[in-house]
Amino acid sequence: MSNLKQFGTADNTVSYTSDTQKIELRGNRTGVFQCNINTGDTLVLQARASLDLNWIDILTVTDEDTLQEVILAPYFQVVVTNTSGLAVDAVLHG
Repeated sequence: MSNLKQFGTADNTVSYTSDTQKIELRGNRTGVFQCNINTGDTLVLQARASLDLNWIDILTVTDEDTLQEVILAPYFQVVVTNTSGLAVDAVLHG
């Protein structure tokens, strides 16, 4: 079974903070994050080890699509600043 998590909201063409995605670590230490982003847009991938802790910025993407290996944590979200009006989509495979 795949551990693919989609970040987003009902409308990815505006600025948004995604729902929290819980990652089942399954012994994996890293995962693959990919986003489709447009000129003028910024996406920040955030993670935390516990719901009681603050979000930590672990990757900032601006203006162009990205594929990046990241250290897995139990919880992730993305914060998108969308100025292009085009869809900003992101996934994490752990």
